[in-house]
Amino acid sequence: MRNFVRTACLSLALLAGTAAAQAQAPSLPIPDNPGLPNPDSIRNATVIERGSLPPQLRVQVDSAVAQASPDDLKQLRQSIDAIPAATKALQAKGMNSAAIIAVGVDEDGDLPLIAQETI
Repeated sequence: MRNFVRTACLSLALLAGTAAAQAQAPSLPIPDNPGLPNPDSIRNATVIERGSLPPQLRVQVDSAVAQASPDDLKQLRQSIDAIPAATKALQAKGMNSAAIIAVGVDEDGDLPLIAQETI
């Protein structure tokens, strides 16, 4: 569980940089409980492939993923499956939660989902 918390915190910090790199510029706060928020509070979800991240952020995502256990990722993916907006965004890209390696959430209810590269 400690690794999951560390991964979630790192993911949130990384996605703050991703948002800035995409010129959206909102910062993603690290909540008191760094798990995913209530599914009803998520309005939009966006799937971002790992390969489209700037190189510096890609290295940070890789580092966070390397520290996560399979159970951590399983728990993260189960949480994503409970969020209708996330499921819809993944289906639109022909993906499912198994492709997700990191997530974040901003104060506007947007959920960026970082996916591993597709083959």
